[in-house]
Amino acid sequence: MKRVPDLLTLSRGVIALAIFSLGFVGKEALEAVIVLTLIGWTTDIFDGRLARKYNKPATWVGEQEFTFDMMMVFSALCYLTMANYVPLALALPYVMVAAAFIAYFRSKSVTMSFAFPVVALPLAVATSAAPRAALLYGLWIAAAVLLDWTRFKGVVREFIANARKLGRRA
Repeated sequence: MKRVPDLLTLSRGVIALAIFSLGFVGKEALEAVIVLTLIGWTTDIFDGRLARKYNKPATWVGEQEFTFDMMMVFSALCYLTMANYVPLALALPYVMVAAAFIAYFRSKSVTMSFAFPVVALPLAVATSAAPRAALLYGLWIAAAVLLDWTRFKGVVREFIANARKLGRRA
């Protein structure tokens, strides 16, 4: 059971690869991408909870948890670009600017700032292209926030604290 948190974290890498691969399928795969995204973010909720429950010391996988999260984010952008929901002429400069800022500042807050719009993008696209999937995504967000309000507040507080540190550094 102590390996479950790491397996959940690793599963996001597999899910990210699946989402990316669905870019070769195209627009018909949008609902599957949304479902995979929700499964991935659900594993994100449970991996930390289980690690704390089992009082599990950090492993290499656990230390890379944020990297696996960002793989999910990037794979969604790749899918949306490959499926022609997002023009490459917009996605490529965005990724290049994000990479430059992330490399320069080396801050989780900066990374999260660039990731947030990309996390919201599948929902925005699904709103018009796959309304059923968008509804499912919206319900999932509401349930995740309601069921884990403390974690949500913690993520927001961490983002604000990191942004303040970054502001003092600049």
